[in-house]
Amino acid sequence: MKRLGRENLIYFLEPDTPPVITIDSGEELMVETWDAFEGIRDPKLLEAKSLKGPAIGPIHVNGAEPGDALRVEFISIVPKEGAAHMVMPGRGFLEEEFPDAYPTVMTLEGGNLVLPSGIKLPLVPSMGVVATTPTYKQSTASDSGPYGGDIDMKELVAGSTLFLPVFVPGGMLALGDCHAVVGDGAVAGTGAECSSDTHIRVTVEKGMGITGPRAITPDYFVVLSHGEELGPAMKQAVHDMVEFLVAEKGMAPYDAYTLCSLAGDIRVSRTFRPISPVKMMLSRVALDQLA
Repeated sequence: MKRLGRENLIYFLEPDTPPVITIDSGEELMVETWDAFEGIRDPKLLEAKSLKGPAIGPIHVNGAEPGDALRVEFISIVPKEGAAHMVMPGRGFLEEEFPDAYPTVMTLEGGNLVLPSGIKLPLVPSMGVVATTPTYKQSTASDSGPYGGDIDMKELVAGSTLFLPVFVPGGMLALGDCHAVVGDGAVAGTGAECSSDTHIRVTVEKGMGITGPRAITPDYFVVLSHGEELGPAMKQAVHDMVEFLVAEKGMAPYDAYTLCSLAGDIRVSRTFRPISPVKMMLSRVALDQLA
C-alpha cells in the first residue's frame, strides 16, 4: 500500500498544483496528516501561532473527471502525538467574553483524551478537512463549499464514506486537520487538534453528478450545505435531503419532508467563520428501509 507523508502539506487548493501522488480508482492509501497547529505543543508558541489548517495532497485519482465523484472510505483514523486546543481570538461563539488566546495541551492515553484537569473523554477521531480541488484557488482552512473543505464533521470517523464532486481532472483530493475529539459547533474555536495516520480507499464514481458533499456514517446518511448565513444554509441542507429522497429513493415530496422531520437532524459543524458548514442527517434506521 502506498503511503503519503505529512511533508506534502498544502495551504491552498489550486487547479494548477501538480499532484504529489497518483493512485488508481479503488486503491488504498495511508495518509499521514498534520494537526492544525503543525505539531506545536508549547503553549507560548501556540499562542503566537496563526491557525493555517494544512492539508496533505493533492492526490490524483486516475480516471476522475468533472461530473464524477470521489468515494473516500475511511478505513481507520489513528490519532497520535497528543492533542491541543486553543481558544482563538476572534473566533468561537463567545469571542467578546473570551478575547484572549488560551492554549490547552492534552495527552492521549488508553483510548482517552486527557485534559490537564484530569477529565477524560473517549477518543472519537474524525477528519476535519477533506476536499477535492475546485476550479479556483481556495484555502484549506476555515471555508467549505461544494468541494468539501473544512467541514469539521465529527461523524466522519472510521467506517464512514464521504462522496465529493470532481471539478478538475484527477479530482486532486486533499485531507487533514484531524480531531481526536470535537463537538458540534466547535464552540470555543477548535477541536482537540491532532496529527494522524489515516487509511483510506478512494474510488471514482463515474457520472454520479452530485453537486455537493454526501456522507454515509455508521449511524446516518448526511448531506452537507454551506453559507455565510446559517438560516439559508440550513434550509438548503433540508432541501437537498428532500431532493435526494424524492429523486433517488422514489419518495413523494411530502412524505420525504415528513420523514426528515421525524428521523432527521439538522446540525452545525462549525460557525462564526467566513463560511459555515451545515449537515442534514437522516437516521440509517430509516434510510436502510428505503429501496
